[in-house]
Amino acid sequence: MRAPYVIALQFLLAISAGAQTSGSSQATVDSKTSATQSNSTSNASRPLSSVTEITVTAEPLPVSIAPASVSVMTDEEIKQAHALTSADLMRDVPFVNLAQNGAAGSLSTITIRGGKPNLVLVMIDGIPANDISNLLGGAFDFSTLLSHDLERIEVVRGPLSSGYGSEAMSGVVNVITKPTHYESNITVGVEGGSFGTAGANGEVEGAQGRLGYKFSGAFLRVGEQVESDAFSTSTVAATGDFYRNSATVFSWTARWIQFERSGFPEGSGGPEFAVLRIPETTNSGNLFGGFVAQHQINELWTTAIDADVFSRGEHSYTPPILDSPHPSNASEPSADTQTRFTRSRMTVQNTLSLTPKLLAHLNFQGAGELGRNDTILAGYYPDHFYDNRSIFNFTGDGVYSDRRITAMGALGVNKTSGFNVQLAPRIGGSVTVAKNTIVKASWGQAYNVPSFYSISDPVVGNPNLVPEKLTGLDAGVQRSFREKLTLSATYYYNYFSDLIDFSATQFKLVNRTSVHTQGLETSTSYVLAQYFQVSAWGSFLDWNVGMSNEPLRDVPDWQAGLNLDAKFPKHVRATSSTYWTGRRYDYQVPVPEIGSTGGYSTTNLVVTYDGLRRTSLFVRANNVFNARFHQYIGFPNPGIAVQAGASYRLR
Repeated sequence: MRAPYVIALQFLLAISAGAQTSGSSQATVDSKTSATQSNSTSNASRPLSSVTEITVTAEPLPVSIAPASVSVMTDEEIKQAHALTSADLMRDVPFVNLAQNGAAGSLSTITIRGGKPNLVLVMIDGIPANDISNLLGGAFDFSTLLSHDLERIEVVRGPLSSGYGSEAMSGVVNVITKPTHYESNITVGVEGGSFGTAGANGEVEGAQGRLGYKFSGAFLRVGEQVESDAFSTSTVAATGDFYRNSATVFSWTARWIQFERSGFPEGSGGPEFAVLRIPETTNSGNLFGGFVAQHQINELWTTAIDADVFSRGEHSYTPPILDSPHPSNASEPSADTQTRFTRSRMTVQNTLSLTPKLLAHLNFQGAGELGRNDTILAGYYPDHFYDNRSIFNFTGDGVYSDRRITAMGALGVNKTSGFNVQLAPRIGGSVTVAKNTIVKASWGQAYNVPSFYSISDPVVGNPNLVPEKLTGLDAGVQRSFREKLTLSATYYYNYFSDLIDFSATQFKLVNRTSVHTQGLETSTSYVLAQYFQVSAWGSFLDWNVGMSNEPLRDVPDWQAGLNLDAKFPKHVRATSSTYWTGRRYDYQVPVPEIGSTGGYSTTNLVVTYDGLRRTSLFVRANNVFNARFHQYIGFPNPGIAVQAGASYRLR
């Protein structure tokens, strides 16, 4: 408990030391985001996010030279998409597999390079959003996150525990909301459409001297789409920052997300095969809060104190999942569950400019996790656990960058109470081998500490579980032709060991020996003048599960995407995205004889009009060709869905 006082003392000493320096160099606002904060307004420097940089280490780097496999969805792309939730956005991110258990608003998780959903760390404004207290074991549900105030989404693929700790085995998704722009704006928007879709959003921002602020809120409701699958969600957020002087800045964020839904539970066979027609219901509330104080001591050293908290409460009821009208032991009992999870963290971040080309980062973090799960099985049998643990993380890296070479080396050290020390090294580099040709390669190791649920659940939990581990590497090349045509290809290989999985024979969670995945990721884009752009991508995945006849479920062998973006005269713009996916293995309790699903394509179209002075209009059509397909066995797509809306800027 003394650690926070030691951290605070270091920061006060740093400010005192900084008062002796000129403070002429400008500090960044938050090293956990990819924003380079370098804009200026009247009398004070102000932050501005860069659309060309992402955070792979602690240092923002241009995407083209970042020593990692990266995909970025920019502010312009998010705005043009007019997506209902971030799940619709993630479907358009290359090399990411979005698995949606039914229609819009249903459980939507992602996998990267064959890893499980809980092996992808999701951060919202730098705050981890994975909940390790429920049966998902830390997977993030993207259907709960609205897209109205998102600035950009960065997806870094590969083992990244060296910088982000546990859960960052397959990759990291960094969701960044819109920053304060230091100008008085009031914006409101409404939308409506198929299946009783109705939504509204608003945003107010401004500045008072050196203080910048922004308040936003949104609500969305969608009615029944196939059967018993309505949902609603609302978000309220406040962000701001204060510039004490050119060297010291304070920033903060707070966000509340309330989410409710109903639908057929996972594994039930969905509307087509479920024996019982009783929907699962979920009601959850999520709180994010963060504060950063950053000070540039001198031209060589910048330090920051970062404190944040994530808290989530959920109540869900899952009806019995029967294997037949006359159920056997293969059926699952009903579950009335309440969970509560809280993660609080405090971090000291230090950036050292050793030379103009060499930077080093040293970060020290203390965290606490507290989780509780109370479940009533079959309406009678109690099943509950309560657990907490303390965590210490150290991450350090060095980044060298010049006109031709970018190289980095990183090491993460983790000590979670109840487990041995975990090490996560990583190295990577990119080299410009010829004009407009860049070669990249990286290697790393990562880990995932078992979740509260997997250790403590009285029914399936196993206190003897050990952390899951991954060794992964990738190598690729990118080539540009006259800034119009860009081609890229990346090969990757992953070796997972001690993966946590459910054993039907032991009826508990166990560590599996090994899983190998490898594949190829390719992409291309072409820009024709300034009014038309086409981009395409494709990925192939091969996997092998050691010492088991079980397949790797919910992961397609191949995926592909095509995006068209056209700007027409008179302020009209149209974008189209088509997504193809191969078949994948699945399991539903009522139909064990059906083992796979998929092999489908779907197309979305968005048209916007910005010809009015303060008003923007849009129409979005999902699944415009009304394709009939299933992402999970028994869960059909509801067909074509159309939304239309308008936003108005008061000033």
